[in-house]
Parts: sequence; C-alpha cells; structure tokens
Amino acid sequence: MYKLNDEKMFYDIADGQAVVINYVTGMYYGTTMLGSVVLDRLVKGNAPAEIAAAVKEIPGCPEDFAAELDRFIGRLQETEILVPGETVPGGGEPIEAKTAAEGFTLTLDEFAEVQDLILADPIHDVDVEQGWPIFREEE
Repeated sequence: MYKLNDEKMFYDIADGQAVVINYVTGMYYGTTMLGSVVLDRLVKGNAPAEIAAAVKEIPGCPEDFAAELDRFIGRLQETEILVPGETVPGGGEPIEAKTAAEGFTLTLDEFAEVQDLILADPIHDVDVEQGWPIFREEE
C-alpha cells in the first residue's frame, strides 16, 4: 500500500509520538497519539482497511472513521511523506483506547521553526569567529 518516502523523509517514534522530518525542505511534522499509531502502521505497509478496523474497535470511534483515514492518507501523500509501496500483513492489531484520548480526528501538524537549522551545512557554514551555523543573508 504505502511506505515512507525515504528519499526525502526521516521518521521516528519517540514516546509514542511520530516525528517526520523532510530533510530536503527542513519542515517537520507531528500528529496526535492516534495519528502516530496510524502513521506507524501505514509506514510499515499495513493496509488502510486493517488499520481502520483496529481503530473502529476503540470505544467511541465514529462509524465514518474510514473517511477520516482516507483524508489523512491524502494529506500524507500531499506532503510526500507516504509514497506507494508493497502491502505488508498486519495493521489490525488492537490499539489501546488511551491513544484516542485526543479524539478520532487525524491531524498532521507542520512546523518550520528549525527549518534553517535542519538545512544548515555543518561543513561549509562554519566561521572561525562566529561558529556554526552561519545564516547568510539571501541575495
């Protein structure tokens, strides 16, 4: 189904939170706890239908969650985080109800605060007096 666009993206889960960094643009992305579980399963190549079925087992899940998942996948493709890949078995394993404490809306938050630092070149952007990084004025 899908896989991480590893030509542009770095992905990790830390304390249950997914972090994705686009090392071409310097943008980084985060999501809710439930979004992190869903993203992790998508990155592993699990089928969206299996993931949706697992989420629907959480008490309070809306009937139309599959549409929410489709929208989220669309956003992940739009930002080039996900690209087509092979389907890998799994994705339907139970999900703890506490991961949906923030709700069932799957958001993808985009951040640019450290964009300059991520894109800085530690080899060439060094000055003996100023140190690293040197942020040059754009011409």
